[in-house]
This record gives sequence, C-alpha cells and structure tokens, in this order.
Amino acid sequence: MLKLTLDRAYKAAIYLRLSKEDGDFSFSGEKLESDSISNQRLLILEYLKKCPEITVVKEYCDDGYTGANFERPQFQKMMDAVKAGKIDCIVVKDLSRFGREYIDSGNYLQKIFPMLGVRFIAINDNYDNAKPGAAENDIVLSFKNLMNDSYCRDISIKIRTNLDAKRRNGQFVGSRVVYGYMRDPHNKNSLVADRDAAPVVQDIFKWKLEGLSPAKIADKLNDSGILSPIEYKKAKGSKQRTVFQTKPQALWSAVAIYRILKNEIYTGTLLQGKTTTPNHKVKKTMVKDQSEWSRTENAHEAIISAAQFDLVQEIMLDDTRSPVGASCVHPFSGKIFCADCENPMVRRLNRCGDKEYAYFICGGNKGDKHFCSSHRIREEAVYETVLAVIQGHIRAALVMEDAMKCIEGADWEARELKKIEGKIAFQQEIIDKNRRLSTGAYEDFRSQFITREEYETFRKQFNGNIEEAQTAISRLISDRNSIKGGLADQQGWLAQFRQYENIQEITRSVVVNLIDRICIRDNKDIDVQLKHQDQFAAIVEFLNEERAKEESEKIIIMKREAV
Repeated sequence: MLKLTLDRAYKAAIYLRLSKEDGDFSFSGEKLESDSISNQRLLILEYLKKCPEITVVKEYCDDGYTGANFERPQFQKMMDAVKAGKIDCIVVKDLSRFGREYIDSGNYLQKIFPMLGVRFIAINDNYDNAKPGAAENDIVLSFKNLMNDSYCRDISIKIRTNLDAKRRNGQFVGSRVVYGYMRDPHNKNSLVADRDAAPVVQDIFKWKLEGLSPAKIADKLNDSGILSPIEYKKAKGSKQRTVFQTKPQALWSAVAIYRILKNEIYTGTLLQGKTTTPNHKVKKTMVKDQSEWSRTENAHEAIISAAQFDLVQEIMLDDTRSPVGASCVHPFSGKIFCADCENPMVRRLNRCGDKEYAYFICGGNKGDKHFCSSHRIREEAVYETVLAVIQGHIRAALVMEDAMKCIEGADWEARELKKIEGKIAFQQEIIDKNRRLSTGAYEDFRSQFITREEYETFRKQFNGNIEEAQTAISRLISDRNSIKGGLADQQGWLAQFRQYENIQEITRSVVVNLIDRICIRDNKDIDVQLKHQDQFAAIVEFLNEERAKEESEKIIIMKREAV
C-alpha cells in the first residue's frame, strides 16, 4: 500500500449520484442526464484542473439511487476497479453524494479506503485524506456523516407521511398501473379506465361467470390475439420488463387471469399500503396486516360492478374443475350437496349401450360406504327440478317488480340499504368491543391478575367473536352491493331478473347468479336454496306494510265521506 501524499500520481474515478430521476427526457423518450449530475461533473472537473497529479481514469454515475445504502450498481463497479488496482483516488462533490448512511460511510472513509491506499476527495466539504492533518478532521467528518444520515431519515419520514396522506385521500400513489386502467392525463394520482383494455377485463369476469377456468380464459384470449398485460404496456410505449418472461412474446396465463379476478380495484375501490419496509435503511418488504391497508371506495371509475365482483369471489371458492373434454365447468359444480352429511355430491357417468346416463352420488358415501348413504339421483331429475324452481322464482320476482313500480320501489331499496348499514355498524361495534376486551385481558395477564391459561382462553373467545363479526360484515357488504348494483344501473333491484324472464335451460351463469345451494335428501327430495331470499322476504314485508297503509287510508277516506 503506497502512502497517501500530494506529490505522487493518482488514477482517479469521478463518482456522481442523484437520489431520484428527475424526469428529463428527450423527444425520443430516452432519459437525459439531470442538471444536478451535470453540475456535479462540472464542479469536479474544474477542481481537478488544479490537481495535475490526478488523472481521471473513469466516471461512475448512479442517477436515481438513494444514498441510504451502498447497493448501487455503479458504486459497486467502482469498488471492483479499486480492488483490482485500476483506481486509487475517488473524487465526489461532497460527502452526501458519496453516501448518507452514517455507519457504512464512516467505515469506508476511516477503514476501507486507508487500508486500500485510496485517496478520497469531497470538494465542498474541503476534505482530502492525502492532505496533512486530515486525520484531525475525523470528528468533523463523522458529524457531517451523521447529519447526512439524519437528513436521509427525515426525508424518508416526510415521504412516508405524504404518501399515507395521499392514500387516505383516495389518491393513487403506486408506481405501476394495473391492466385495464391508466393514469388520468390531467392528474397523475387518479386512475381512469383504459378504453382498449377495460372491455377485456369485463370479458374475463363474464367468462368466469359462464364457467370458464382461468386457464381456459387465458387460452381464449391468446387464440383471439389479445395482447397480454405486459405486451400491451410495451405496445403503449412502456419499457417495463419482467424476469419471469421466457418467450419472445409474453402470453396470457392462468396466473394473470386469477390476479385480475381477485383484484378489487376493478370495482372502483383503491387498496393501497399493503406492504412496507422497517425503515429507510432496510429495504426488505414486509406484508402489512389487512386492517392496516388504506381502503378507499369509489376512488375511480368502476369497470366491474361490486355485485359481479362478489359473485366471482364466491364461485372461485367452489370446485370449478371442468369435466374431461369440456371447456366449462358443470352448471351445478360447487353448488350441489348431500343434505345429511353436507359433503359435495359427485357427478358420475354410466353407459348403457349407445346411451350415456349421468347421476349424482354423495361424496361421503364415495369415500366410505358406511359414512353416508349414496343419495343417488339422476342428473335429469335435478336439472328439471332446479329449472322449475328458478322459473317460479323469476315469475314471483317479476310480479313483485310490477307491484313495486306502483308504490315506488326505490323506497324499499333505500330502506334496505339503511338497515344493512345499521347491521354493519352493529357488527363493527362488536369487533371494536372485543378488541378492547382482548387488550384488557392482555393487560390483566401482564399485571398477573389472570393466568396465562385464562388469558389464552379469553383471547381465543374474543378473536372468535371478531372473526364471526367480520364474516357477517362481508356478507352484509355483498348484500349491499347487490342492491346498489340495481340502483347504479338505474333500475330496481327486482328488475335484474328480467334478463331471465324466458329461461328454458340451465346454464352456469344462471346457477351462479340465482342459486346458493342445492341439497339432495336420501328420499331424493331436492331442496333448492335461492340467493336473495332475505331480500325477497323483506320485499314481501314491505309490500304488506304498503297494502296495510293503503287499506287504512281507504277506511279513513270512507269514514270522512260518511260524515
């Protein structure tokens, strides 16, 4: 290691850094150097004119990289050159350009560079470790590094606070926009529907409701020549890349379809702040608890109605495997169960000569003949019964619709929404109360008023109550979305059944929209449990109340006329 002096020749590297890309682009879309980088270079070159012993070998520039750590590509390349003996002098504008991390910066300046015989110059800080008395400035140098570190921490806190405030106000702060949306040209923190991609998202949800699996939907899109999300963004000018792409052109996949089907953003709801990092120095991403996510409803234009989204989430929990050779799942898939053991019924085929017969048997009996009886029933019988029940249900709905038109059905919808909001608020009170009780139980345990066993018992009970209330809220929100769906389409809730008025066959779409569960009894009785039964009961109650009011008004009028 050569001694650091001012009278010998040095092979120098100029190091430049800026913490953010500042958006300077040429007309061709290429990134230009920021003014700050240019100014750093100019200042350093002017300074080196006074240092004839220093020869610039190479320049290293990290434009758009934080100084909170040293995981920067150009910095690492520069250090490789230092270790290879190609460079023995580093020149920076000031210590903050070198780095803002207090511990690592001090380690480089006071240990690594002296050990490697590297001359280090920070121009604006008037620091040159080859000058006599440089060691006496170590305390000042450490203080400056500490200030730079503190500045980085403060900036991180301000950025986090600003982003949290934007999320709470329903502003989009993500770096990438999900397929189907684009940034509002007039407001970068707002999303608008992409008129080319949004219809594809709507088709994906529609096909799922018709019984297609994510893999089948992906195949259908690929066969139609629809560009996958990554290829679509490239076609729009994005330079986004992915390490998972193995083919020249990325295709639609089942995973991509699944992500779209699970993303609530398409209902106009913005979910942000799902992940975080411990602090500005540790970049390891951590998933936050769902209760800490930032959620804003009606933050932007909805591509999919909330009711349709809820329905898709429900059927994705069902068994949706397609029969061999079929492109769609069976209409009753995930909806038909044994009434006694509650196991799913299993569809079986039986061939007799040239004819093929389909029937259902209890899944519990299939695994253990002694567990439950077979409940064997012909598919044709189930089909005919379900069709007849649905036809009757639709006729009743249309009759109710006509009755509601006579007395302004929106009154019922408004009343039902108010009742649902009240129930949601009640369940939220249960959640808040049990959380307080759980916290109190923990404090009692810490104070040794109760034992660990008692605390665990209480905690389990409170958590169970919270889970039940959260499940109830999810169900109530689904009911609310169903009613709001009718209002949003400027039609009464019952009018949604008009599309099925002349139904003559059972399809997957009909089943998932109208049927909650089909139960088969041992005596071959079929119980068809329909969706919206609570709403139907509420409508009947509402109509009866309105008729009672009408009769009461008639009696009052008759009495007045008699007088």
